[in-house]
Amino acid sequence: MPDAHGKVDLAALMRELGRREINEVHIEAGAVLNGALLRAGLVDELLLFLAPSLLGEARGMFDLPAIERLDEKFKLRFHEVVQIGPDLRILARFS
Repeated sequence: MPDAHGKVDLAALMRELGRREINEVHIEAGAVLNGALLRAGLVDELLLFLAPSLLGEARGMFDLPAIERLDEKFKLRFHEVVQIGPDLRILARFS
C-alpha cells in the first residue's frame, strides 16, 4: 500500500485492517514509524514499559517535529500503571 512517496500509506493500511475486521493492532517500532503513526492520528493508546535502568546513548521513542507552543503537545492521561517485577507497565490514552 505505497503512498505518493513510496512509503506505506498508514491510513489506507488501517482502513484495510478495519475492513478485515482487525480492530486492534499492537506495534513495536522505532522512532520514525512511531512518530508517523502519531502525526497521522492513528494511535489510540500507548502501552509503555519502563525499566529502572539507564543506558548509554538515549534514543527517542517518537520522531516528531519540535513544538513551538505547549498547546501543540500530544496530551495523554494515564489509564493504568502496574509494576511487573522491577518494571512499570504504563497504559496511556490520548485525551
